[in-house]
Parts: sequence; C-alpha cells; structure tokens
Amino acid sequence: MKKILKLFLLLVLILSVVVGCNNGKIVQDEPKEPKTIKFCYQDGTPALTTAKLAKENSSIDENITIEYEMEKAPDILVGKILKEEADIAIVPSNLAAQAFNKGLPYEIAGTSVWGSFYLASTEDIGSFEELKGREIYTFGKGLTPDLVLRYVLSKNGIDPDEDVKITYLNAASEVGPAFISGKTNLAVLAEPLLTTVMMKKEDTKIVLDLNEEWGRAAGTDKGYPQASLIVKKDLIENNGEFVEAFLKAYEESRIWAKENPDKLGEYAEDLEISVSKETIEKGIIWNNIESFNIIDSKGEYKAYYEAIIDFAPDFIGGKIPDEDIYFKK
Repeated sequence: MKKILKLFLLLVLILSVVVGCNNGKIVQDEPKEPKTIKFCYQDGTPALTTAKLAKENSSIDENITIEYEMEKAPDILVGKILKEEADIAIVPSNLAAQAFNKGLPYEIAGTSVWGSFYLASTEDIGSFEELKGREIYTFGKGLTPDLVLRYVLSKNGIDPDEDVKITYLNAASEVGPAFISGKTNLAVLAEPLLTTVMMKKEDTKIVLDLNEEWGRAAGTDKGYPQASLIVKKDLIENNGEFVEAFLKAYEESRIWAKENPDKLGEYAEDLEISVSKETIEKGIIWNNIESFNIIDSKGEYKAYYEAIIDFAPDFIGGKIPDEDIYFKK
C-alpha cells in the first residue's frame, strides 16, 4: 500500500512539473504554415478539365493556396516540369515518363485527357485498305499524334512509310485550315479543333477514332492516355490529405466539364481558354471522361509506353518507367 501511495505521489509531482513548465496551459499542435502550390497545365482541352476548379477557386485546404497557371506555349510547361517549379501539372503522358526517367520527383495520379485525335475526311472511307496510296495531313512529327497514327496504321496492315504519304504541318492549328480550304481531304484533327472544323465544313466525317483504334490494336479498354495529371512527391508525402481532396475535386471538375457545356463555355471565356464558347456548346467529343484514377488505368499506360519503346524510345527517356511512377493512395 505504501509503495502504491509513493508511486501515486511521484506521478502527481511529475505532472505538476510538466504543467508548470507550460505555464499551466495545455500544449497544442503548432498551426501549419500557409503554403502556396502551383498547378500548371496547357491551354486547350487540359485547361477545360480544370475550368471549374480555376474559376470557382474553392478552398480545398485552409492552409494551402492553389495558383492556377495556364500556359499557352508547350515549351513553357515543359520548362516548369524540368525545373520542378510545378507542384501539380497536366502534361503529355510521354513527358511524365521522361521526367520520371530523369529522376524528377513526380508521380502520375491519373489521366486528364484520353486520346482525342481523329482521322477526318469528306469522303466515305470504310476500311484501312482504302487508305493505301492516299496522302494524310497531320502534325507533331515524332510526337504523340505521329506515334498514334503510325501505330494504328501499322497494326492494321498499312506501312506508314510505303503505303501512304504523311505530310506534316508545323502545328495542329494549321491542319484545320488546310482541310477546310480543300488543300487536303484526309487529315488528323485533334479536339477541340475537330468540332470547329465540323461546324465550318458540315460534310466532314470521322474516318477513324484513333483512340478506339489504338485500344483495339493494343488490347486496352480505354485507348491511350494522352495527358496525365502528375503530382510532386514531397506534396504527396507532406500533404497527403490535401492531395486526396484535390484529386477528388479535379475528378469532379472533369465530369462537370462534360455535363455542363453551356456553363463551361462561359468559364472558358472568363479564363481566356482558347476554345470558343460556341465550339464548346456545340459538343466537343470527350473520351472516357469518367475514367481518371491511375489504379484503373495502369494497363493502358504500360501498353502506351511499350508501343513508344518500339517506335521512338527517346520519346519517354529510353526506358519504360517502373511501378514507382504511379501514385499510390
């Protein structure tokens, strides 16, 4: 009994010393320092997926402010990734692999934009065989549009160097006017340019949905991941709850963009996104907008990177990224 009493008195003494050292106040966790992060993305379709977030700028975490930075020039976005200036970004999926293979601290959290390239014509072309001997206008030589077109053609019995003539223009924006003017009657058009062209040239037909054709050729359900949302590793490690909340809000923003074209058109005007309100309201073709989470799409990424290794290994930094590139909850 005496031993128990002594132990009790000792505990009381220790407690009084601790309380005394803190002036009788209860010790609380120190408030978190305010933090600003940069969310960078390209003008065009990637910007449309972020429109709700950027326009409404709702608070996701009271201690974290998000700076939304829309880049007009692709080179500027690439520079921000290579310099690690972006905390979150939407980038071409091959750039995500390049960054990872360079040892840059980014992980792929999900797919922002699935394949949005289409082969268009005013003619009725019903088979790949009918493409033989034809000239196809496209853009992005050595980049994703070129890779996708060549892959789809080669997997369907068409040698892209022998059976067709591929003419490359400097930018996607040049292909539309060439098609509308009649300079070519067979061209690869990217959304949202495709919708714009169809509005101006009503007899335009989609000959091939290259995302669907890629899926058939590669054996994937969703096609190919054209643009990915990447997140810096230190943000994931130090602000995990924020990252989870942000990803949820971004998923909702993507779905909202598809389901609310009228409002999206207004937001796009206010945010100076270079897609006209009329084009958006007419109905841009979206691909798999509901499918975002990387956990559900690893097969598509692996097939995409494996195809690139065969066609243009430097395009992803010379090797297929390992599992560490993918964000894990």
